[in-house]
Amino acid sequence: MRVVSSSIFFFAALILYGCSDAPRNNPLDPHSSQYIGTSIVSGQVILRDQNTPVAGATVASLQDNVSTSSDSNGYYSFDRLTAETQTLVCTKDNFVPDTQRVVLQSRAQQQVVFKMNGAPYVLSQEILTRKIDRYYPSPLYFVDIYASVTDPNGITDVDSVWFSVDTLLYPMVYSVSLKEFQTTILKYDLPTNTIEWLVDQPLRIRSKDRYNAVNYSTPFYVSRIIENTATPTYPISANNDTTNSTPLFKWSPPDVTFNFTYTITLSLIEADISTVVWTYTGLNSFYEELQFPSNSSGVTLTAGNYGWTVTVVDDFGNYSSSKEIFFVIK
Repeated sequence: MRVVSSSIFFFAALILYGCSDAPRNNPLDPHSSQYIGTSIVSGQVILRDQNTPVAGATVASLQDNVSTSSDSNGYYSFDRLTAETQTLVCTKDNFVPDTQRVVLQSRAQQQVVFKMNGAPYVLSQEILTRKIDRYYPSPLYFVDIYASVTDPNGITDVDSVWFSVDTLLYPMVYSVSLKEFQTTILKYDLPTNTIEWLVDQPLRIRSKDRYNAVNYSTPFYVSRIIENTATPTYPISANNDTTNSTPLFKWSPPDVTFNFTYTITLSLIEADISTVVWTYTGLNSFYEELQFPSNSSGVTLTAGNYGWTVTVVDDFGNYSSSKEIFFVIK
């Protein structure tokens, strides 16, 4: 007959007694009065109106103060969120935040998809200054502004693009040939009637999409205004010069210290209508004359009235053009 020690019964009873009366304060214990139910939340971040995944977006729970990031395929997940009404916010730079309120059930899984609207943004931007000397009434000054703009949701999502300076906004128009937005602003369109007003001003491109998401580009600036230009010396209208069908153009250089090239433009004038018939660009600054047609093509000009200009162009693309000089080919 086996004899069991009374001490063993004593310890077993003590253990059973202790278990039955143990306090249930573990928040993970379903039988505890302090039990907090949790839920698994997962989903994907995609572009609005598309199924394209958005990587690197931050998804945050405002109630639990936790966050996670979407992977390269746009997927994210939370292993444990408090089972209650949750406010989930998805954010990413240059995207409009997407907020969703969901009711989470304990020990359940829930899918939440965020559809992000990206604001349009600028790929490139520049402003180029122009001066065209004239006999009357005065030199023409203006600027050309160009901007390449795209949108995470596709270029068709871009609603409008504006050139912004100070408190002023100038609308820009998309050029199919340039594949850029462009606008031209005359000096009279500026507060001081001079393009010098733009110098040192922080210039920006403002873009807006179809859902009213607005973005401003980083500042850019005027690089130079060219006041001095080259001066034509032959043929010139002051001397009533007449040339043959292959004229030799001559000019004196501008008084400038920056790098530049010349552009020579020749126009045929008929019934007061000027039509460009020849342009030579990128001529090195050490030249002071150029023979038409500047190659061995053997092309000649027909008899008639002509006008020509010489333009100084700096390395940025700013330019200053001379007055148009007239002559006759017989």
